[in-house]
Amino acid sequence: MTEGLLERLAHGPVLGDGGYLLELEKRGYVQAGPFTPEVSVTEPDALAELHREFLRAGAEVLQALTFYASEEKLATVGLAGRVDDINQAAVRVARSVAREGDALVAGNLSLTWAYD
Repeated sequence: MTEGLLERLAHGPVLGDGGYLLELEKRGYVQAGPFTPEVSVTEPDALAELHREFLRAGAEVLQALTFYASEEKLATVGLAGRVDDINQAAVRVARSVAREGDALVAGNLSLTWAYD
C-alpha cells in the first residue's frame, strides 16, 4: 500500500516533479506562448513518457497536467468547453504512471483572471 503524503513527510523530504509545459514545448507537443495543456488529450503517450522520466528520476509526487486548464485560458486557443476532458485525461495519465512506481498524484490550480 502506498504511503500518503503525511506519512512520507514524516520520513523526510518528498520529491516532486516539475517543468511539464516547458519540457513538452521543447519536445514539440505544446505551443509556445499560450502553453495550454491539451497534450493530455492530443498526445497522452508523450505526457505519460514525461511522467515516467520524472518517476525514474526519483519523483514521489507526479503533477496532473492541469495548470492553465481553465475555461478562460482554453478559450484563448479555441478549446472552450474542453476543460473537463483535458483535466480528466491529465489525471488519468498521471494516475496510470504513478501506479507503475510508488508515486502520489497531485493536482495543479490554474491562474485565473476572474479578479482582474
